[in-house]
Amino acid sequence: MKLRTPVAERIPSWLASAAYWLLPPLFCLILYWPGLKTWFLDDDFAWLQLRWQVHSWQDLWRALFTPTRHGTFRPLSERAFFLIFGSLSFSDALPFRICAFGTQFVNLALVSSITRRLTGSRLAGFWAPVFWTANSNLVSALIWTSAYMQILCGLVLLLAFHFLLRSIETGKRRYRWLQWVPYLAGFGVMETNLVYPALAASYTWLCAREHFRKTLPLFVPSVAFVIFHMIIAPKRAAGLYSLHFDSALLTTLATYWRWSLEPRNLSIFTRFPGWVGPAGVALFTIALAGFALWALRQKNRLPLVFAFWFLILLAPVLPLREQRSPYYLTLPAMALGMLAASALAAAWQARRGWRIAGALAAGAFLVVFVPCARGATTWDYRRSQEVKTVVLGVVRARELHPRQAILLTGVTDRLFWSALWDGAFKAMQVPYVYVDPDAELHIRLRADVPSIAETVLPAELIAPALDQSRLVVYQVGGPRLRNITSLYRSTLKPPAGGAVPRRLDVGNPLASHLLGPTWYSDDGGYRWMPASATVRIGGPRSPGQRLYLSGYRSAELAREGPVHLTVSVEGEALPPVEIRRGDLVFSFDFPLPEKLVGRPSIQVEVRVDRTFSPGGEQRRLGLAFGVFEVR
Repeated sequence: MKLRTPVAERIPSWLASAAYWLLPPLFCLILYWPGLKTWFLDDDFAWLQLRWQVHSWQDLWRALFTPTRHGTFRPLSERAFFLIFGSLSFSDALPFRICAFGTQFVNLALVSSITRRLTGSRLAGFWAPVFWTANSNLVSALIWTSAYMQILCGLVLLLAFHFLLRSIETGKRRYRWLQWVPYLAGFGVMETNLVYPALAASYTWLCAREHFRKTLPLFVPSVAFVIFHMIIAPKRAAGLYSLHFDSALLTTLATYWRWSLEPRNLSIFTRFPGWVGPAGVALFTIALAGFALWALRQKNRLPLVFAFWFLILLAPVLPLREQRSPYYLTLPAMALGMLAASALAAAWQARRGWRIAGALAAGAFLVVFVPCARGATTWDYRRSQEVKTVVLGVVRARELHPRQAILLTGVTDRLFWSALWDGAFKAMQVPYVYVDPDAELHIRLRADVPSIAETVLPAELIAPALDQSRLVVYQVGGPRLRNITSLYRSTLKPPAGGAVPRRLDVGNPLASHLLGPTWYSDDGGYRWMPASATVRIGGPRSPGQRLYLSGYRSAELAREGPVHLTVSVEGEALPPVEIRRGDLVFSFDFPLPEKLVGRPSIQVEVRVDRTFSPGGEQRRLGLAFGVFEVR
């Protein structure tokens, strides 16, 4: 009688090997497929504007290495990434998305290789990237172009540890030196890279003690980077990105642990009852903790290493108690996937009951997380398509109306924060696009954005602009924008005669009739004055309101020392101010005389004590101004 060979033994080795390496990235591609087609969103538009700021090598240096207002320093994963791919096509997101997915596929292969080498189990090596991929906290990294730094940081950390592991396995020094290449490059990717020495040291201390001392030099660049970062981007005392080292660290840690085992959008994308999420957190926690304790009794410290890696990778964001975000779990979820995969492999080698328990736990995790990951990816994809329709529609509107400003009506809260606030139209080189005043009624303000006035066209400017055919109005919503200029004009209720806005952007060409004769023409969002200039804006409505103004001083004028600015309102001089030598951007506020309260308009005069002439020009320039406002 001929015995039948098990199916696994009949599969060719090359086919089994190919499936082993290809199935995890294929699973990732299928699960996050809408993310490959997602257009730009949110901060993407701010980074896309970099391309238009580079005109020289000096500009390139500044664009690459200037820290952001949040204090981040990521020249490779944000600046160079957007400059390189933005130069290919600043309106096509596909090259960005292909790069992100390709990088993540390499990460999955490295996770598989490292897990297999550490555990000695091919099963663990297969399931680690699968569990990491299924975790819905990866959604932002795989659909949002600005989150590429999370994926690239994963690459440099994994590649550095891969070389360390190879040096331990082979004893060859070249691998130990090779780990320095991705490690040092990682400081240009993301701040989280500084924890790599802790990852390497925790593994060697617990599992390869004889190599521990060789990891200590790795701490020197991390300490140097911390000092460097504190100098170029000092600690923020307040705001969303301020650091807090207090008892809230434990609360934040507990929140992230819960999010790592329970999708935040479980009730939206699945039909599971509400108790499934908390129950899953409890069961998964007990299962992982039980496995770790069992492993320690077997003198296996590897689960402890994975647990430490979760904490180490999360540590840089724990002090951000006011800015908790699921996408901060992109890298910690990787360590959690390794821990879960090693637990499943251990259960599979035990008795039948443990095999069943491990399979049920793994299945439950996938059943809970996969629908949420796909649902959130699809939701963001659709959001991006709405943004794409509006932004590219405005680009087309500018081609049809090259000399007119554009007013958008029907802008939703979601659309505004997904594109308009971060400068989508500036990224596409379409200036003078505004939202109608009604938008302020239904757009919800955020803690870090107390006003959206800079994007709104004042009501007092709309009627005159329409009468002079200097403004077109488009309705947002549906598959394309609709020109409703005639309808909008017929339903517009003009403001009272002589009404003047209390906030005036002098760079707006629609405001030119409120400017004195000495101003120069608008210059891309701001306007230069000579030695003196005047502007007319709405007067204060109540006592205590102040005059606010902001602008820019040329570096040529700054080299000659401080500039003295004198402001007068209705002929009455306000306290003089000085723009210090090192300040290029300035903003001041002044008290207003109470006798001006209730006036429909007031004339403001600004005067500087010296001017300059740009090379090759006859103009005498003082300061460039942006906004005058009474509030």
